[in-house]
Amino acid sequence: MYAYRTGIIIAATLVAGCTAKVENHDNGDTGSGSGAAPASGGSGGSSGSTGGSVNTGGSVSTGGSLNTGGSLNTGGSSGSTGGSLNTGGTGAVPNVDCTQMVKPTSQIPRLTNTQYDRVIRDLLGLTALSTGSVPSNLLATDQAGGLTELGWSAYNSVGEQIAAQVIADPTLKANFLKCTPVAGDATCLHNTVIEFGRRAFRRPLTTEEIARFDAVIAAGATITETGTPDEIAETLLYMFLVSPSFLQRSEIAGVADGAGNFTLTPHETASRLSFMMWGSAPDALLNQAADAGQLATPEQVLAQAQRMLQDPKARDMVNSFHQYYLLMGAGSRWNTAKKDPTIFPTFNTALVSEMTEETLRFFDKITFSGGTFRDFILSPIAFVTSATAPFYGLNPASFSTTLTETNLDATRPGFLTRLGFLNNFSNYSRTSPIFRGAFITKQILGIHIDAPPPGAEQTMLPTGPELDTVRKQVDAMTMGADCSGCHQGYINPPGFVMEAFNSIGVWQTVEASTNAPIDTTADVIIDNDLPVHITTPAELMAQIAQSPGAMRQYAAKWVGFAYERESDPMDACTADLLAAKMTNTGYTVMSLIADLTQSQSFRVRAVEGLQ
Repeated sequence: MYAYRTGIIIAATLVAGCTAKVENHDNGDTGSGSGAAPASGGSGGSSGSTGGSVNTGGSVSTGGSLNTGGSLNTGGSSGSTGGSLNTGGTGAVPNVDCTQMVKPTSQIPRLTNTQYDRVIRDLLGLTALSTGSVPSNLLATDQAGGLTELGWSAYNSVGEQIAAQVIADPTLKANFLKCTPVAGDATCLHNTVIEFGRRAFRRPLTTEEIARFDAVIAAGATITETGTPDEIAETLLYMFLVSPSFLQRSEIAGVADGAGNFTLTPHETASRLSFMMWGSAPDALLNQAADAGQLATPEQVLAQAQRMLQDPKARDMVNSFHQYYLLMGAGSRWNTAKKDPTIFPTFNTALVSEMTEETLRFFDKITFSGGTFRDFILSPIAFVTSATAPFYGLNPASFSTTLTETNLDATRPGFLTRLGFLNNFSNYSRTSPIFRGAFITKQILGIHIDAPPPGAEQTMLPTGPELDTVRKQVDAMTMGADCSGCHQGYINPPGFVMEAFNSIGVWQTVEASTNAPIDTTADVIIDNDLPVHITTPAELMAQIAQSPGAMRQYAAKWVGFAYERESDPMDACTADLLAAKMTNTGYTVMSLIADLTQSQSFRVRAVEGLQ
């Protein structure tokens, strides 16, 4: 289908100086964390390609870790010291004594597949190929290291298909061509190179780049089948889509600060900001601010961040973050709940995705209605359908088949008492204090727990007349020396408190199989290894909501997600500062996200050397 077109476009890219050489620059630094884990980008070499060339040095350079922003320090120097945070957020920052640093990162990170899809959507309005697949489904998976020949071929193939589809569709075509090209007159296509190139490259094109594209326009009759304006336009669009200046988020300019760091240009700052806030390219207003030099101060960056958070595209980013925070990735426990129909006849596997969706709707509601971290843990808001209402003890006649916002009673504060968590973190025929307790301890409170000994997960629960509750069985199973340190002290206690909810999330006071009373009292370690006596899930949630460790964990997860690297020690001070701000009861999640862009270090990069 594309055989002849491929020959045309190869000729076009050769006119533009393309060598199509692929090199590896893998320095072994990988990142993770964006809901879909961040892919690796490039280190070393310039990605400032001209026109359709692979780059000015003739190679697609990849490897290294992605970075969309530095730590929140008040100076540009790596290793600078300070505990303040220059932001427009709510409340003063409590005194935090830590050393802030600028993490050396790749200068030319490659777009992740998720970012690729979003950029194509925002530039061209295309969300799916003619086959029905999203564009990135045909790309190599996000990965560290160099771009392989197969990976490069995939970019060419997908770019080719996108270009053909856009030019063939009048609505999509209008997103690329803002004028109507006329045979024999290069004005429209020349203007398109300048206008679309500015958006695609996330910076103005250089004079040399424009000249190379103009050369292709001039040679259009000889490198396309019939030389029509549409054929030349399709060739130009393809060239943009395979250029490193499109595929890579270069940070190669800037002014040296004398301390080994470089201040980003306004266009690089705009790119960092847009990929942090939206996972996509800058919009017209952000481009205008960059062109006018209006991203030079923390206040200017903050104003743009706050504006961008009001855009619907920010909801995609926040949703992706909370999937990452809640471990909703492939292979996780979410959306896997199955129950024994003889024990739980009201459970239907068709409801599992609905229960998980309720959790994400809850986080979206809290975030974009000006809520705080505490609201995630304490809010009575739930999203219920007629099918899930009985699980909450509500009248199904009051709801429909769509998720509807309502308030639950005081026994169910926060997302940890919602059906998504309770169902997915249980077993087929019973609850799982271990699954629930481990998630709360590790993922929410941020307490490190070593991996269990080999074979631990296959250990069967003991049985006996005296072991008439799941709690007693789990307690007996984890009493051994290999297990007690983690289980008895950290994992089991919060899980035991959550025994107030059965395997499908219904409130219970007795064990269904034995009629033995449920015991939800436990001494739970929340912070500083000091146990707190808890009797109900509501009491547990109240403790988590004010836990410095839980706040620090949430802040650290945002830092890892936004900066596209997981738990880097050089970002620790950033997380500490944000966590300190979270102790102010009015400090919203939206303020936290905006504050990720604050201080000079957001506009500073430290060079990552090849290893």
